[in-house]
Amino acid sequence: MIFRKSGREVRWANELGELSWTYRAGRVVQVASTTGIFEGLGRRAATAAEVARHRGLDAAMVEKMLYPLAAMGLVRRAGGRRWRLTRKAAATMLPGAPCYQGNMLAHGGQVWPFWSDLEEAVRGRRGGWRHTSEVEPGPPARSHRDFILAMHDMAMAGRAAELADRVDLGGRRTLMDIGGGPGSYAIALCERYPGLAATVFDLPETIKIAREVIARLRMVGRVGTVAGDWDKDEFGENVDAVLLSNIMHGPTSGAEMKLRKACRALAPGGLLIVQDFLMSAAKTGPLIPALFNLMVGAFSLPEMVERIAAAGFARVRVRPMPRHVGTAVITAVKEST
Repeated sequence: MIFRKSGREVRWANELGELSWTYRAGRVVQVASTTGIFEGLGRRAATAAEVARHRGLDAAMVEKMLYPLAAMGLVRRAGGRRWRLTRKAAATMLPGAPCYQGNMLAHGGQVWPFWSDLEEAVRGRRGGWRHTSEVEPGPPARSHRDFILAMHDMAMAGRAAELADRVDLGGRRTLMDIGGGPGSYAIALCERYPGLAATVFDLPETIKIAREVIARLRMVGRVGTVAGDWDKDEFGENVDAVLLSNIMHGPTSGAEMKLRKACRALAPGGLLIVQDFLMSAAKTGPLIPALFNLMVGAFSLPEMVERIAAAGFARVRVRPMPRHVGTAVITAVKEST
């Protein structure tokens, strides 16, 4: 029989077909967010024409965008030609919502040029990660803010709580969060451990954003900030724990230097916490770290563990994060001298 509806080859073919459509759905959500379609609907029903007029968009294209958004459960018809956000969209796509993801989607749009030009890179005609700001007009400060707040969006979507589940900071008093971005993980750990105080270390322009997040989440006094440069500055001294979250992306990330500085900053018996995208020993997966390695870089798990041990740490323990997150959490203890 030539045409079949089942069997492993048919299943495999359909899995590839599903993958080929996934990026299209993702792009629709990205553009709906960055063009203000979700905010245009807000918490009231409106027509596509009304949204387009308020946001300076093409009404016919807004109408077409609403159909796949409805299929994804983000909008619904509200009678006649009017549309309304679903509860899912109101909880994730409106600024100020607890699990707002608009910054994460904006950042996804910023890295889009790498993926759209991937064939050119593979053919050797163009390589590297070209940020959206290099090919489209836009203020660099806005791109940086989107990136930092995207990290907060993802942390709020369960990642920070998952990381807190995988570390034991009982009895520890001080934490340095190196390259901590918006400070989300430091905040989550302080929330979990009332006796803990944390300091977010990052570049001055990032620290400004972290202070906003810390104040908004009412953690001023528990979570502080220090502006610095990990290439030039030390990470403190005699602290109980150091967090290196998603700042050691492969061989060009300066991972060895960061681990040595973390070791110097820790008191004897201090705890190192590393979270990052890590591939298997054979570098055949998981998929998310393998994709991240293509764009930015990633170590294998054995490569990371080897570097942690070489920096002076012992009692290494690995805890995978949920599959959809794609990272792993490694803890290790500074050996007593």
